[in-house]
Amino acid sequence: MAFTVRYNALYYPIISILVILLMQESIKTKIFLILMLLTPISLFVIYTIRTYKANTGITQFSTFGGWQIASNALFMYAHIPSPGATPIPKEFKELHDITIKHIDSLKHVKQRPDNELGIYYLWDDNAPLKLYMAQKYAHDTIPYLRQWALVPPLYKKYGLWLISKYPIGYARYYLLPNLRNYCYPPTEFLAIDNIYTDTVEPAAVNWFRYKTNKVTARSKDRKIIFTELFPPILTIINLTFFLTFIFFIFSRKFRLVDPYYRKTVIIVALVWISNLIFSVFASPIVLRYQLFSLIFTFTFSGLLVMSIIENVTKRESHPL
Repeated sequence: MAFTVRYNALYYPIISILVILLMQESIKTKIFLILMLLTPISLFVIYTIRTYKANTGITQFSTFGGWQIASNALFMYAHIPSPGATPIPKEFKELHDITIKHIDSLKHVKQRPDNELGIYYLWDDNAPLKLYMAQKYAHDTIPYLRQWALVPPLYKKYGLWLISKYPIGYARYYLLPNLRNYCYPPTEFLAIDNIYTDTVEPAAVNWFRYKTNKVTARSKDRKIIFTELFPPILTIINLTFFLTFIFFIFSRKFRLVDPYYRKTVIIVALVWISNLIFSVFASPIVLRYQLFSLIFTFTFSGLLVMSIIENVTKRESHPL
């Protein structure tokens, strides 16, 4: 289910397969369980590819991937002080020229729209990716959705080319800022009621069965202050999990606990590390992307803390 809602769940099947392989079951049972796991996912992938093909004429699983890779790379490239002269492959020249002109224009802006990692290079009509698409299909009658689906292969190659040329810059201007966002994720849209508007789209009216497209807010400025509590809470939860896990694996109890419990702790840590790596590399992190991580890490942080307290209590009750 999570896989169909958001592609942050792409690595979940890998974790599930690892858990199945660690089970004390026969090889036939393990193969059966893995097939049961992969079958619905495979059907969803096939369905998505066919749907894209039917609507855009292009065979691909996710058109969004190419846009995202290029966007991540542009956040990096736009902040490199002196990228230097680099031979530009012919297929990227037109797009790169637009990028250079855009970056030059940002030097004259007091408040740059790309100061923080976000959606600027993905969705802004004045950013290079949207500009290139608009210019390329300016005199074409191709529907917008098909235009949007035609450019990702080029954007993916362009983004990977920029990253390969400036790997250190990518680490400094994209990965490190995104790692900070993982530790303290921006609230983004969750802190604003209906994105400062008092109306909703017809689709929302139909879905929620509203009587009108007008919506109200509890606060005059439409800010949801409550959500501002979650970034520091998530920071504390992640730090607690990391410290308690390190303490636990280096403690005597880790060697003495039930093997199943030990495997569970290792798998939990693997999920946490996988989520961190995938999140940092995939796209700019915001709070709404980390809700699963918040619930998951909070639960197992509590279990680890209780385990450590129990261990300390036993030591005090039975001193050597």
